[in-house]
Amino acid sequence: MDKNNYVGIVDKIKVIKSFPNMLVRFTLHTVDTDIQCIVCKKELANLLLFLDNNKYEVAVFGHANLRKQLIVEKFMVRNPNSFIHEFVTKTLSKTS
Repeated sequence: MDKNNYVGIVDKIKVIKSFPNMLVRFTLHTVDTDIQCIVCKKELANLLLFLDNNKYEVAVFGHANLRKQLIVEKFMVRNPNSFIHEFVTKTLSKTS
């Protein structure tokens, strides 16, 4: 399984499924291309939902599935404001 990391702007955040397992998708706009991403971990999905579309730059790490979507295992917000820093960045550092 090939693992990659990318940096880009988060856009089109949508909850696909919330019960029994949370599943959230988003588009990551990188310099080269747009990457369709899936978040399966409930802790990461909840934190991702705090982010606004087209506002935050994130670094993501994960692997591709058969549909060429990136399954996100970790992410970090690179330009947090005070709210995101308090509720997302600190929580991410506790879960890592």
